Amino acid sequence: MAELRLSGGLGPHKEAQLRPFLEEQGVYYERWEENLTPSSYESRLLLSDEEKAELLRIYEPSIVDFAERKGYKQWDIVILSEQTPDMLQKFGSLHYHLDDEVRIVLGGAGVFTIKGQGDTGYFELTALPGDVVVVPARRPHAFRLSEQPQFIVVRLFEGEASSVTYQVEDSTFAVN
Repeated sequence: MAELRLSGGLGPHKEAQLRPFLEEQGVYYERWEENLTPSSYESRLLLSDEEKAELLRIYEPSIVDFAERKGYKQWDIVILSEQTPDMLQKFGSLHYHLDDEVRIVLGGAGVFTIKGQGDTGYFELTALPGDVVVVPARRPHAFRLSEQPQFIVVRLFEGEASSVTYQVEDSTFAVN
């Protein structure tokens, strides 16, 4: 289950508070309880194309079901780690996308810092294996690895697979 931290040092929120808070903020969240990722992938910093294809095959029924329910047409799999510094830098700065940012976590852990609506400020969502997170289109956010060395995710797209980012300047943004 994901962990939530609000700005101002408020501690982690309990599971019962997570879903209502995210829903209020317009961030979609669901939890897949069954972890099908082979344990041998848990500490790997890179995966071969064959290993990525294997993970997509393993999770295909769940991915297809989710994509059909939510209207996503394409997907791929990526791994973020110290072996992908360009991706970490690109996604680590405050940015937004023109489409939803959809992530299904298959391994590792990562922290999304998301601009809340209204007076909420920024909040952090630590996504773990089994978490499905949808950051709405045009919502400023950033990403970093947690204490885990890697983050294996399926990315889903409404149209063509693309991760074009648009940088955001915001003096109130700070990564904890």
